[in-house]
Amino acid sequence: MKYLLIGTGLSLTGILLAIIIWDVHMISNVTSGIGFIFLIVACLFSGAFVNGDRMRANWANETKESWIQRNKIAWCSLIMAIPNFAIAFIFYYYLGY
Repeated sequence: MKYLLIGTGLSLTGILLAIIIWDVHMISNVTSGIGFIFLIVACLFSGAFVNGDRMRANWANETKESWIQRNKIAWCSLIMAIPNFAIAFIFYYYLGY
């Protein structure tokens, strides 16, 4: 719940930043950019960008505590990306692109 609120706060900050610096039509670009940053962080920490041999080698050398920490970072980043994509989607169709 905490990370969902952090993601919502970041998307609201992105909305204010887009309105102040650029234009209302940049809201979907800014919030989706923030969402993509968190999505890339989630993919990096989950190991989605490595092949099977590398994943197996990482799994063999990793402790349970580091595996739990890495997966927690991946899930928290993904949860923070969700409100940003939702707000980008809403503003994308609200502004009539």
